Formats: sequence, C-alpha cells, structure tokens
Amino acid sequence: MLDPVSQSDNKFYVAWHSKRVFKAGKYNDRIMTYEEAVREAEKLAAEHPENTYWAEHVPKQFAPH
Repeated sequence: MLDPVSQSDNKFYVAWHSKRVFKAGKYNDRIMTYEEAVREAEKLAAEHPENTYWAEHVPKQFAPH
C-alpha cells in the first residue's frame, strides 16, 4: 500500500520523457521536497515544451537516510 504524500517529505526528484522521441530520464542529482519537485517540473515544462516533467518519489532502496 502506498503511503500518503506529505508536502514536507524530502524524497522526490524530477523525472521526464520526450513527447517526440523515445527518450526519458530523471534529475536524481538533487533530492527535494514534493512541493519543490512539482515547482521544478512546472518550470522545466515551461522551458522545454517538447518534454513532460513530473515529481517522482525516490524508491526506498535509494532514499537517503
């Protein structure tokens, strides 16, 4: 079962995929709160409309302690 998302939970990064070519990735060099990740995704979407961006939860095995 999934845990509810807290605005202060600091285990998120921005993921993306291209709308035009088969390409995807994630900006996992910076771990941030859910709110920060959503804002960053919105900013990147405005700068690069050819891609889709979203906040993604860091998998438990990779989450910082």
